[in-house]
Amino acid sequence: MDGSYRTGSEVVWPDGNPVERSVVGRKGAGFSRLAALGAEVPPAFALTTSAYAAAARHIGIATSASGVSKGELPAIRRAIESALTPDTLKAQIAEGYDRLTLGGNETLAVVVRSSATAEDSADHSFAGLHETILGVEGMALLEDAVKRCWASRWTERAFAYRLQVEQADDVSSIAVVVQRMVCSDVSFVVFTADPIQGTSNRLIINATWGLGEALVSGMVTPDHIAVDQANVVRESLIGEKALMIVPGQSGGGSRELPVPRMLRTMKSLNDSQVLEVAITSRKLAKRLGYAADLEGGIAN
Repeated sequence: MDGSYRTGSEVVWPDGNPVERSVVGRKGAGFSRLAALGAEVPPAFALTTSAYAAAARHIGIATSASGVSKGELPAIRRAIESALTPDTLKAQIAEGYDRLTLGGNETLAVVVRSSATAEDSADHSFAGLHETILGVEGMALLEDAVKRCWASRWTERAFAYRLQVEQADDVSSIAVVVQRMVCSDVSFVVFTADPIQGTSNRLIINATWGLGEALVSGMVTPDHIAVDQANVVRESLIGEKALMIVPGQSGGGSRELPVPRMLRTMKSLNDSQVLEVAITSRKLAKRLGYAADLEGGIAN
């Protein structure tokens, strides 16, 4: 797999060309663009917004929230989660899973991520409103995870948020990204412009032990590092990092564990790693053409 996505009707595949968010949602479009720029993005395929629309028609549910009442949401979610996956789509998912797991090796887990077309925009984040399922192993669980992502478009929180921000729901939809899971020993988020001071001459790194979900969910107090334009560390604060999320045991998934006491007071990134993260992130932001917020991890 060599980069971004090649567009098909219901599934898109890597081939080095970015794909629009109307096809693969915001997360999928972001992954595809980073991959096209040469970033080390884990291999992935995406079920397009057209796949969701086709499944919605197959199930017989609304494709738009127009005219849907809050009381109908549980029934819509149940209909999605209990429906049989159309055979043609199931075959494409199986092909993608086979490629991601190097020939159907079910000990290699994948992450299944909702990728709504309206999320993470300049005006509306939709942060945490749609599903991400970690450590998915096997076709049966993968099918269930895809349907859970689709169903998360119809949770009370997501539905209420769209009404609150007056989202034009007739033009918003949801895709699903299926990505090989990286079992990170350390995860980090980088802001190439300081989001607090609003300045581009300070890059901020927040880092913690384990998988990134503990960090992006606000579950931990991470290490905080500020790096100036000359890539010199100007501030380094060690966070408590009391908990971490790690891959599940047999059967996939993930689990929450206490961080060993010794590691809580240790830097999760050493000096050379901080420098590599800062330089790489600034190069990507320059090629993207804007100050970027990036997530990453270090394994092994």
